[in-house]
Amino acid sequence: MSEQSIEFVKGVYGAFARGDVPAVLGAFADDIEWYEAEGMPYGGLHHGGEAVAQKVFGPIAEDVEGFALVPEEFMGSGGTVAAVVRYTGTGKATGKPLDLPVVHVWDIRDGKLARFRQFIDTVKFAEVVPVPAAV
Repeated sequence: MSEQSIEFVKGVYGAFARGDVPAVLGAFADDIEWYEAEGMPYGGLHHGGEAVAQKVFGPIAEDVEGFALVPEEFMGSGGTVAAVVRYTGTGKATGKPLDLPVVHVWDIRDGKLARFRQFIDTVKFAEVVPVPAAV
């Protein structure tokens, strides 16, 4: 199952790279739990694909010019896949380049992405995309 899971996740990254957000969202379980790392501008737990699109995908496209996510390595165990990826682009507010390794961990349930967890150096990311001050 882990090889199938890896191929499935690779396909989702391929859709994201092509800008096919409907295909990406279509791979999500209706009740996906999306854990964006605390300390990120979009940090915290998001429920459902629409929330991810509005609270993560939209804002990062606004904040990072030419945002790209390049997978570098995949590891799988059953229905869980870890992907080492690289975020690149340029922070719009700072003009600083983004080139940062990140780890994503995906859990697959019934052929859909059911949970996402992100592991990233939030301090390095904040140098490029500042986290808004709490109100």
